[in-house]
Amino acid sequence: MASFARKLKRRQLVEARKKFMKDFKTSMSKFKSQVKCSVCNRDPRDGEKIDDWHINKYSEKIDLICTDCYNESIGEEIDETV
Repeated sequence: MASFARKLKRRQLVEARKKFMKDFKTSMSKFKSQVKCSVCNRDPRDGEKIDDWHINKYSEKIDLICTDCYNESIGEEIDETV
């Protein structure tokens, strides 16, 4: 009987893992559709990682700034200091 109980437990574990991955993928696809640059309102390009985008720490909510806008603002700050 121990092997039967192990088999049932394993089957439940596999089903739970499949359900979790399915739910995770759907929630991530919804999240990716909501991601936009807070400055230029641009969606991520195909294959572009949003991990490289800058996070605005000074706002109360999470604002993502694309690398193009962030590099431009850094360049403007450097010009102003010189």
